Amino acid sequence: MGSVKQQEDLQKAHKQRKNRESLLETLESIVVAFVLAFIFRAFIVEAFVIPTGSMAPTLYGAHAELKCIDCGYEFAVGVAGTINNEPLCPNCYRPQHLAERVPLYSGDRLLVLKYLYDFQQPERWDVIVFHNPNDPSQNYIKRLIGLPDDTVELVFGNVTIGGRIEHKPDAAQDALWMIVHDTRCRPTRTAWQPRWTGDRDWEANGPAFIMSRAPDRGRTAYLAYRHRGPGDRNENIGPGGRIENITDFYGYNSAADAHRGGSAVVTDLGLHTEVTAGQASSAVVIEMRAYKDRFRFELTAEGSEQPARILINDKVVAQAAGGVLPVGRAISVLAANVDHKVMLLVGGRRVVQSLGRQTTPEGDVTYDPKPLSEQERERFDNPQAEDPRAMAAEVRVGARGGQVRLGYLRLDRDVYYRNEVNGPTGASQPGNGTQGNPLTVKPGYFFVCGDNSPQSFDSRAWNLPEPAVPRRNLLGKAFFVYWPSAGWRWGVPVAPDLTGFRLVH
Repeated sequence: MGSVKQQEDLQKAHKQRKNRESLLETLESIVVAFVLAFIFRAFIVEAFVIPTGSMAPTLYGAHAELKCIDCGYEFAVGVAGTINNEPLCPNCYRPQHLAERVPLYSGDRLLVLKYLYDFQQPERWDVIVFHNPNDPSQNYIKRLIGLPDDTVELVFGNVTIGGRIEHKPDAAQDALWMIVHDTRCRPTRTAWQPRWTGDRDWEANGPAFIMSRAPDRGRTAYLAYRHRGPGDRNENIGPGGRIENITDFYGYNSAADAHRGGSAVVTDLGLHTEVTAGQASSAVVIEMRAYKDRFRFELTAEGSEQPARILINDKVVAQAAGGVLPVGRAISVLAANVDHKVMLLVGGRRVVQSLGRQTTPEGDVTYDPKPLSEQERERFDNPQAEDPRAMAAEVRVGARGGQVRLGYLRLDRDVYYRNEVNGPTGASQPGNGTQGNPLTVKPGYFFVCGDNSPQSFDSRAWNLPEPAVPRRNLLGKAFFVYWPSAGWRWGVPVAPDLTGFRLVH
């Protein structure tokens, strides 16, 4: 009996010791986790909340999330407490008649790589977090545009350094495409005039356009884009009214009178679609024009004797060895004219090679635009007739040779960095580093701009001896949105938007 009792006492003592050790190990793990978290936060990664909409639509500040009451397009609108106006859908320009109380959401929460720039140099187009040079107690986030010793000049919305245009890498360009129109969100109102119209060979089927047989006599049948802007709220002009130029309109800003409509004409455009070629004889043509320059993208099907090509002003500048569209299978296509270069991606990759022309590191062919007189630019920017040929930009899509299906058509515009900023009196004035007012960035400083150019307080507007960010103010590089647009969802007060987790580019 004694030995049994001793054995039970030993087992009990052993169990108590194991419980104490387990508790100590748990406490030790918690302490180590906290220590590591503090070290991680102090030296590697820190979380920040986006306070304003100066980087929209790349990153959101405090905002409301809306779904268009007509076309169903989902978009965000920046708010400063309340929404005073009826925001405009950026896809169809329908004013949104809001309920008295609209749910509001906080700015995106993101992770920032701290001290990254102690080991590598900041790169142009990085999204950086820094102490505001005007008030170091504030943390700002902007896109890095100009490096030390760069001579920055924003010319017609583009970034030029030393007089030469800068081309954005793919990741930054993807982040900076902004919607003009997407056929996947089609308005239902009777006043709506279709943006894409064309030859009778095309049949609209929801968001798609279908050519069930080849046009007669080998011709190309076209769909042409006709842009109809938001118009004037005080006039009976709008989506069902006159044809207009594409501008730097931001749906995010449309709740504020001062920034309700776009004012700068934009000609840097990208067309996204999904193509299904019916036969080896099927071919798709995408044509664009920016002022006096014409761009043509010819995509032939696999098995065709004709190669895929890119032409600039009727000269072949790049081509593939053969066809690039698979027969009977849908594939994504992006054709773009942006930053004085032409892009063609099929299935997410470049499919043509330059024919001895200068290219970007990614392989896109660059060009110098045809010169425009002030009178010519004024005539394009403010056309007197609703004639597509009078507009600053044109886009159309054609098909020939066989059956073709376009799953959807989405037209995007590039970011347009404005020249004008609001001065001390509220009046508009040329900004730092803008057209006709170039700025050479001093060593150890960085020139920054917000993606929401009309509403960004950045290097263009800073009234400082050096309107740039000193290196000592850099906090790090933004790299991941870990808690997007927190707000009341599913009965939870700070729930994130589950579709908004993303890397920052």
